[in-house]
Amino acid sequence: MISLRPHSKREVMTDPAPQSMSQKLETIKTFRVATPADAAGCREIYAPFCAADSPVSFELEPPSEAEMARRIASTLETLPWLVAVGNGGKILGYAYASPHMARPAYRWSVNVSIYLHPDARRQGLGSDLYKRLFAILRDLGYYNAYAGITLPNDGSLSLHRHLDFLEVGVYERVGYKCGAWHDVAWWGLALQNHPDVPAEPVPFPSFVASRGSEALLALLA
Repeated sequence: MISLRPHSKREVMTDPAPQSMSQKLETIKTFRVATPADAAGCREIYAPFCAADSPVSFELEPPSEAEMARRIASTLETLPWLVAVGNGGKILGYAYASPHMARPAYRWSVNVSIYLHPDARRQGLGSDLYKRLFAILRDLGYYNAYAGITLPNDGSLSLHRHLDFLEVGVYERVGYKCGAWHDVAWWGLALQNHPDVPAEPVPFPSFVASRGSEALLALLA
């Protein structure tokens, strides 16, 4: 098994081959915590990955707007869900964390997911969203982040390599979609050094309540 190294303090590389400003969908206005009202924008980004011709998501149908709102609200009960918003108010991408496994000893580890609008890719947005998500997760007391990537997906693999993820292993032929079996690679990142006895992770709402909105805004800046 590969041992995950702590997150590097160096400035991480942005997504390769950035486009000019004229090619961007919108200039980024802000990164913020999602709300259920962002469901339509998040669904618009996610739905194509659920299509019958896309193996990126193993869902067979896109969730409804109401279901996406429920997922956002459910996630925010314990963990962060972030969105990147353009000047015109359009959701350009989102990233969130979810529990890695249900058994109690896994509670210091999370899975992370990220989805970007097709016109907002290869501009560093994925790195920017992930860096802010990881900063919050470290402050909440999490130590490991894992990402599952359906193969092939060169763009996602490149992003995770740039952010110092290491490949843990591959679930071979684990999912059947689009008339074929698909492998899923699992990559992991040590968010911070592992203490001998870790403190309990802090639920995201408790973190916001105790640290205040200014501390959260500093992590999103």
